Amino acid sequence: MKLTGPDGTFELNILDYECSDSPYFMDRNWLIVSVKTRYDNHDYVRTASILSTWEVELLHKWMKSIIDDHELCPKLTFVDPALGFSNASRGHNDYRLRIKLSSDALPNWKRDRTPFYLGVSPDKIELQRAIQDLAKQLQHFPIRE
Repeated sequence: MKLTGPDGTFELNILDYECSDSPYFMDRNWLIVSVKTRYDNHDYVRTASILSTWEVELLHKWMKSIIDDHELCPKLTFVDPALGFSNASRGHNDYRLRIKLSSDALPNWKRDRTPFYLGVSPDKIELQRAIQDLAKQLQHFPIRE
């Protein structure tokens, strides 16, 4: 999933399940993800276990709700606070999202340890592509019972 904005880009890709043979439901559904950002000529790539399968599914539904003009909620947070999303869109076809990166997702070029907020403003086609890409990733890494 890739989102762009005037000042940078954000990309999220699921690489694998963190624990493939755990007997515990929660452990079996943690994912290893790659987070790539570009901001002010700083490129950053981080691989970490910061999302679960059901959280990626929730992100997919949240983004779909924004494009459908039926926002589920203005902010989306997860169990691991390293990543978060908020919607600051101004109306139909004017999409503005803020992505919070902290702790395990904080860019290494950021000198202090406070969260970094990356603004993106995808057009409708790009947002639809990101939603479709998330759906494809979820097909490869579904929620495991």
